[in-house]
Amino acid sequence: MTAHDIIDVREKSLEMTPFIVARETHGERVVPAWLEALPNRMRVLVHQLPVRAQIDLPVQEQLIVEYYSKK
Repeated sequence: MTAHDIIDVREKSLEMTPFIVARETHGERVVPAWLEALPNRMRVLVHQLPVRAQIDLPVQEQLIVEYYSKK
């Protein structure tokens, strides 16, 4: 994924449970500022890649580095 990417759900996947739930619950979730969700088209626009301060999930970067350094 890079800045200015457009991510679409494949047409054959639109009726899969996760995407049905996503359409039905779209208004209940906050979309990060670096993304734009278009639920009627099942599309996400990536305006920019996030910087660490924009990621609200608790992430332990050191564990990620350790995991990938073993591969």
